[in-house]
Amino acid sequence: MRPSRHPGARRAWTSGDVEEAARLAAAAGDERLLVLADLVRGRFEQALARYESLAGGLRLRALDEPVAHAWLHLERVDRACEHLRRRRRRVPPDLALRREHPMTVKAAEPVRLPFGDHPLAAYMPAVEGTLNGHQTLLHLDTGGTFLVMGAERAAATGVETVPNGHRFHGVTRTPVRTGIARELDLGGALLTNVPVDVIPTLTGPQDLVIMGTCLLRRFLPTVDTPAGHLLLAPRGHHSPPDGTRVPFYLWGDHFMFARGGYGPRRDLTFFVDSGLVHLLEDLEDGTIRQAAVLATRGQYRSWGIPGADLAGTHLKATHPLRLGPLEQSGHLLSIAPGRSAPWSGFGGVRVDGLLSQAFLAAYAWTLDFDRYEYTFRRG
Repeated sequence: MRPSRHPGARRAWTSGDVEEAARLAAAAGDERLLVLADLVRGRFEQALARYESLAGGLRLRALDEPVAHAWLHLERVDRACEHLRRRRRRVPPDLALRREHPMTVKAAEPVRLPFGDHPLAAYMPAVEGTLNGHQTLLHLDTGGTFLVMGAERAAATGVETVPNGHRFHGVTRTPVRTGIARELDLGGALLTNVPVDVIPTLTGPQDLVIMGTCLLRRFLPTVDTPAGHLLLAPRGHHSPPDGTRVPFYLWGDHFMFARGGYGPRRDLTFFVDSGLVHLLEDLEDGTIRQAAVLATRGQYRSWGIPGADLAGTHLKATHPLRLGPLEQSGHLLSIAPGRSAPWSGFGGVRVDGLLSQAFLAAYAWTLDFDRYEYTFRRG
């Protein structure tokens, strides 16, 4: 007898209620959905065991890349490549490089890195590091992978690259090259063979080096904007501090999402993207402020915002914005062009918008990749 697919489980999954989706899928015996629920909650060994018990050939093709990412999270690049080959998928150049040059992390003690000075530091904090012997300012961006930089910066720091397809930078589709940084020293936390994505859009005023979620998850990191520093503690040896805990989920290698809300809606799903920098003029006092959210007009309408309020490029929130139980008022909301966005869904989970550093900056927030929880403390 074939297991059924519970329609309520699928609806819960689409809305981002992962726990309810997993509960209903377990009752219905929907192992395919349970694989996805395990993956986004960081239960990689369990997800892989479920996946191996499934049968279905091409019906499981949508799981090919998520399962490869599970092996990558377990630091088994060789198994990820083997899985893709077995599924008759192309092994991308970045995985081939990572297999040949395994990354290492040495961090015996927590390191505290003060935020550096930069025109964008108030909106996208940065810390100093030594990249291939070059002093480099690294901007923190949970919407990024490992290290992301432009072609000029890669050449200047000695990172050799090869083509690696296309990717979205914000809403812009751009070609990507990939390479390996030999060494990155973050105040005594030493990483070798760090993967690098090189995109042509990071040039001129946007000539930034980005340090993303794939790198941060090698630690127990705390981004303390009120105190002006990043704390990197070794994973597995330190407990997160007391504070407000908010579960998060992880799609692919770096797309973190969490439940939130706006006004009466408490069932929204946000892509937590601290690298989102949309600077806008406050409609009331003319000051320049960072948008807290980026979403399309259609997404905002689904929040209950009237279409008449969405004629411009942005608007001021008339209701509180929420992440878990956290609540803030008076933020600016930026309107993305077009009817859809590349980040509008992760594995079938509907994403209702991007949540930026403008919301996160009020807290010291710890990202625990063992418990899949954020911990927020007021500065």
